[in-house]
Amino acid sequence: MKKAVVTFAGLMLSIALQAQITITRDDMPNIGDTLRVSTSPILFGQDPSLTGPGYTWDYSTLLPTDQTVESYVNPNTTPFLYQIVFNMNVANLASPIEAIDFIPDIDITDAYIFYKDNPTNYLRPGYAATVMGIPIPMKFDIPELLYTFPLTIESPKDSSLSNYALDIPNLAYFSIERKRVNQVDGWGSLTTPFGSFDVLRVRSDFYERDSLYVDSLQTGFPIIRYYTEYQWLGNNQGIPLLSITVEGPMTTVRYRDIAQNFNPIVIFAEDATICQGDTAEISVDVSGGFPPYSYVWSTGEQTSSIKVSPDETTTYTVLVTDVQNGAMLGNVTVNVIPFERLELGPDTLVCAETSISFDAGTAYSQVRWFVNDVLISQTQTFSLDTTGIGLSNVMVKVEYEQGECSASDEISVGFYICGSIAEQEILRLKIYPNPVKDYLIVETGGLFETSEVSIQDMNGRPVKADVTSSVNGQIIINTSKISAGSYILKVSDNKRTGVARFVRN
Repeated sequence: MKKAVVTFAGLMLSIALQAQITITRDDMPNIGDTLRVSTSPILFGQDPSLTGPGYTWDYSTLLPTDQTVESYVNPNTTPFLYQIVFNMNVANLASPIEAIDFIPDIDITDAYIFYKDNPTNYLRPGYAATVMGIPIPMKFDIPELLYTFPLTIESPKDSSLSNYALDIPNLAYFSIERKRVNQVDGWGSLTTPFGSFDVLRVRSDFYERDSLYVDSLQTGFPIIRYYTEYQWLGNNQGIPLLSITVEGPMTTVRYRDIAQNFNPIVIFAEDATICQGDTAEISVDVSGGFPPYSYVWSTGEQTSSIKVSPDETTTYTVLVTDVQNGAMLGNVTVNVIPFERLELGPDTLVCAETSISFDAGTAYSQVRWFVNDVLISQTQTFSLDTTGIGLSNVMVKVEYEQGECSASDEISVGFYICGSIAEQEILRLKIYPNPVKDYLIVETGGLFETSEVSIQDMNGRPVKADVTSSVNGQIIINTSKISAGSYILKVSDNKRTGVARFVRN
């Protein structure tokens, strides 16, 4: 019996070893190949990093949202200047790239990726494109190492460090620094909508710095990137059966596929510009696919439009899905103009024999001061006393501008014959809800021992309201019989006075 167990274990090991495959140069693309590739959103709940020996990956439910055809041609068919740089010693395979439009106002055509396949490895020597009518080969100083042959589960980890810089006077500067680290981290069976296959799984980690400066825009920026690419390779497939790239929160899925006849989701979005402190309502227009659509924003909200108030320029991402689980990502950038806000502070009480001063500072190009909606001053500073006002409450409002940004703030100022009030501590009350309908809750923090509550309208006329409760410094006022409008609330004892403004709906 012991001998039988050993024999069975050996048989299972033999079967497992037979399931492993070897990838060689013969499994790479050839001149004349045309291979269809579909793009799909990654399915929620699937972790592409999972792997191991004899692993089963099931991506059979992927749904395409876009499809392209990758073709491979002889480098001798590319523009002549490309052929000089990417001669047969450098590259023996080329693949056209579809339209490139990521640089505004710069026309890019005839773009190619170049490859070099050898019995021992598969390389990417670089790229080429015609920029504004100028053919520009972009050859790495060291070719990027894609695979080392033969590729097996026991292949050692390998890497490459490739650099390229391009300076076109009076047009643009562009550079790439890319380190790529490859390792085979699993083998097994892969299922996609294209079929089921025995595969090797290759993980590639990228450390990359891209720099771009466009003279016409007078702007440039470096991009520091770290991303991981998972590839499932099968025999006689030319390109990976499945490729998943993970960069931060973004995941891109591409897989070999048959020709698809589908109605992709199309997202149109307009960016917005706001002044710091303002709120923008952003949304996307969606067509195609199979409505109705569902939305998930990077903020977690799940409506077609959202309101945002970023402090700095921020890009918001939305995942749109239809009833057949088709999906597409859209982005809306909210550009924020720096803008310092002027705050007048809380509503306040002022003794009749004194004045209150305001100072807007020098940051604003226009400043306007209003008292009860009447323009009083357009200077940086402004002082207010009882002249023309008397013992009353007034609304002081300031409107200010800085460049294309403008805003306003207002407070209530009440003038009183002080007497003992002059010696009282002025406090800010916490009131809610505001605006109020039936009951106004006043939080005094337990500071008032014996409180006197008074309410005045904006013309200083007293208004009656029932104080229905006063417990632990909390006062509840019945406002249901008060007419709609703005009011000043004052709560005081023999040591302190609190004032606040509320609105009755």
